[in-house]
Amino acid sequence: MRELGGTPIDYQREDFTKVVPGGFDVVFDGIGEDGCRRSLAALKRGGMLCAYGYTAGVQAHSSLFSILTWTARLYVLGWLSGGRRVYFYSINLMRARHPAWFREDLARLFEMLAARAIQPRVAERISFAEVAEAHRRLEAGGLEGKLVLCPDLPSRHQ
Repeated sequence: MRELGGTPIDYQREDFTKVVPGGFDVVFDGIGEDGCRRSLAALKRGGMLCAYGYTAGVQAHSSLFSILTWTARLYVLGWLSGGRRVYFYSINLMRARHPAWFREDLARLFEMLAARAIQPRVAERISFAEVAEAHRRLEAGGLEGKLVLCPDLPSRHQ
């Protein structure tokens, strides 16, 4: 992480908003807790918040309207926050707007995965027959990693 210019943080023991005096250049927030207010507060003037997920809203069973309201509020906070910028990343929009970029990025990610340069945390590999159970587990939270759908994997419940 440090070789990329990043700052590793132990979120259980450290307040990430105070780790770097003066604030971060960029904060990536894939959770959306507290409407990303803390992530925005952790930025220095001119910094950028990249929000790419809303796991907290899903786990809290927020409605689509609530999530859209949170998104609009985040944009307003970005405009009023002393030169900080807010950027939302959506993989679906990227795929639709820039299909060649998306294919290139995906190919590169698979190369990195094959070379073990990245090692995603996988909680469990599951069959398509277990999708409903996977959704229940995701909504309950507490997973240590991602659930991966594997079309060729037989169901454990047959």
